[in-house]
Amino acid sequence: MRNARRSAARARLRPILAALGFSLGLGLTLPGRSSAAPTAPPLESGCAAAALVDPAFRDAAVLMMRRLVVRAPGQISDGAIRRTLSPAHVDASGRAWHHIAAYEANLGLIGALRIDPTLREEAARWLRWQIRHLPVDGQDRGVLFDRWISADGREMTVCPPDIEPRHCRQIDATDSTIASMFLLAQAYLRHGGDPALLRDPVIERAFRRAATTLAQLQQPDGLSHAKLDHPVSYLMDAVEVAAGWRALAALQQEVWKQPAVAELSRERERRTWRGIEQVLWQPQAGLWLTSAGAAPVQSGRWYPDVMAQAWPLLWSLPEDRLTRERGRQAWQRVSARWPEWPRRNVDPAGFWWPAAAVAAHCSGDGRAAAEWVARARAAWLRPDTPFAWPFQVSDLLWLLWLAEPGPPQAPLPEPLDVAAPASGRKP
Repeated sequence: MRNARRSAARARLRPILAALGFSLGLGLTLPGRSSAAPTAPPLESGCAAAALVDPAFRDAAVLMMRRLVVRAPGQISDGAIRRTLSPAHVDASGRAWHHIAAYEANLGLIGALRIDPTLREEAARWLRWQIRHLPVDGQDRGVLFDRWISADGREMTVCPPDIEPRHCRQIDATDSTIASMFLLAQAYLRHGGDPALLRDPVIERAFRRAATTLAQLQQPDGLSHAKLDHPVSYLMDAVEVAAGWRALAALQQEVWKQPAVAELSRERERRTWRGIEQVLWQPQAGLWLTSAGAAPVQSGRWYPDVMAQAWPLLWSLPEDRLTRERGRQAWQRVSARWPEWPRRNVDPAGFWWPAAAVAAHCSGDGRAAAEWVARARAAWLRPDTPFAWPFQVSDLLWLLWLAEPGPPQAPLPEPLDVAAPASGRKP
């Protein structure tokens, strides 16, 4: 009977893996898969993980993470991580281009490493790739602007032909992108990565430059401006930046043996959280401002009004009881005005926002979280178009937060790195 159930599970998984470009082997175990407790989240957070994502869905997500890694030996694109599998732009000559966004890739890898620590090899290659392309001087030193790579992996640019100028030399936010690199490096070490990688003088200097740029963005109130040329302090960025300072302090303390410098980073983390509490919390409304100086939240927009309320809940530490409780109540208050969100995409841009399911889980609404997961499973495991846009790599952080590490339902061979059909959609 046990063998029959195993055969049935493999039969269910086979079309999923085939659609993702993999072949099934015979083994049912993979050395190095995580045996971490299911309650350990992918980030330092007071929000526990869950087992709402079943093993087949979980493993298909890990396979997609592997598919998004560019494997083009000898090419400039080798080691990069695509935002989504389909090209995001096709120029007038018919040439397809993939979008590379460091923030998105860093978050996705953090989530996937918790499930499959063998991805630390891909994480190491991606960290090196980021470092190779970081500016070493000027006001943007230490931050990776978005890149575009051709589908054949032979060309990279910040501005492909025939694209709207707003997609050129673009970055969503400097502060959170830098923080995400620190967080990925910490996750890499946590899951068995080699500290020697980060001790490389080139990499250490790059991290130091990035930390200097991030420090320059921090304002007297403790919050960071999103960019030097965009002086707005966002709530969602702020909680990520606080986590980034904490991760950097751990690296400075444990890898580079710089306790005094680590204490400076911890103080920047504390200043950030003070700014979040003192500048962005609205005690009368019981909600967070989406940014410093913004109008009070009316819950009229899913993003940023509603989703921003989830971020302090998701990113605060277990000991930050007041912040977590405020975050829990704020999320419950605003999400209750959108009762349909688990059943359909309420973001006008079409994004799935799996972080909403994690926030629901963290605030005690397991039914809504499970309902969202079931809907995502049906859509993302379609045999013809698995994990299709608007799925993006950062979604894996939140999706896999709701998965329990364990033996894979099928082996994870090296993926076939073939280009998906061009979608023409822009991120």
